[in-house]
Amino acid sequence: MARSGTSLRWWVDGERTPRLDALLAEPERVLEGPGSLAREAAGRKRFFRVDGGGEPALYVKVFTLPPGAARWRYFLRPSKARRERAVASRIERLGVAVVRPVAVGEERRLGVLARSFAVSRDVGARDLRALLETMRGGGSERRALLERFAVFARKLHDTGVDQDDFSPNNFLVRADGAFLLIDFERARVRRGPLGARAWTQLAKLHRRDLGISRSDRLRFLGAYLGSQGRAGRAQRRDAWRKIWPEFQRIRRRDARRAAASALQEGRNIAREGAALVVRARAGAKTLRLELAGDDARLCWVRAHQLERLGLPALRPARLDGNRVDLVDPGTALPRAPADQVIARSLAALAPYGRFRAPPQWRFTTHGAVLSNPHAFEFES
Repeated sequence: MARSGTSLRWWVDGERTPRLDALLAEPERVLEGPGSLAREAAGRKRFFRVDGGGEPALYVKVFTLPPGAARWRYFLRPSKARRERAVASRIERLGVAVVRPVAVGEERRLGVLARSFAVSRDVGARDLRALLETMRGGGSERRALLERFAVFARKLHDTGVDQDDFSPNNFLVRADGAFLLIDFERARVRRGPLGARAWTQLAKLHRRDLGISRSDRLRFLGAYLGSQGRAGRAQRRDAWRKIWPEFQRIRRRDARRAAASALQEGRNIAREGAALVVRARAGAKTLRLELAGDDARLCWVRAHQLERLGLPALRPARLDGNRVDLVDPGTALPRAPADQVIARSLAALAPYGRFRAPPQWRFTTHGAVLSNPHAFEFES
């Protein structure tokens, strides 16, 4: 039953179907009922996948606001969900393929915003990050995908689409190879091409290791620039000189944020007495390190920083006094000579710092990972 003074209003742009109508009528019942899966939680934002029951599945993003002043800011302003709808529509009018919300809703109490909803339909496409992961190891198909994505990225930037969260998981790829843009929470449309801002966005694509070789990155950049031959090589070098400083700046910022959040209770970290625990890894199989002095705390922080940057190291699970539990990824025989496998991991770490103590390695199906994260030191 709705609370007194509470109103829920929907704006619907897509085809009305029984499953969508049920969601619009009783969102709580549908999101908590059978066929609904809470995919992840991020702060005051939650994601659900709702089984369509013969219809395409629905993806629901729920934004909640804490009590107090934050809600009053939206007394006369549209919610984040309505803003996503407006930005997606504007980008679509520029000729860019998007997955636009089919419905957005606002729940207000006496006019004050409490929650908002953005609903989209499954369009039968795969997210670019997952697709690249399945193509690890290279190949002509992977190279062709990266080059097509480069052309799509250039179109976005030339038309003024500024997707601040420029990450492979915010792009879908249809079966016919066409790209779709999703997630407009941090997107906006500029009045003209992005200019230097484009280099920052391209730098963000390097934040995760998707197994893309240096040569494939250069092919991507060549396709983005539309350049070939000797002149093209000069253009790529010039572009990389602009991208690399941005990449380093973003990585340093990510490392600082990871260090700050590693020691604070929040959406990913919980407290159990005096211990800190990564919520999603409760009960996971772990390896325990017992370290002296401040090394346990340093190991915990470094493990979080290395994970945030997608670098090869064991992932943190629990910190309790001088004991650190790191997730056990299992072991596997290296597919190449051990020194070559370690060399690849060292090359991945080299741009970010140096070792303050001899590194120790664990061989997994993904290569060599650092098993003593506190041995690594980030450059400021």
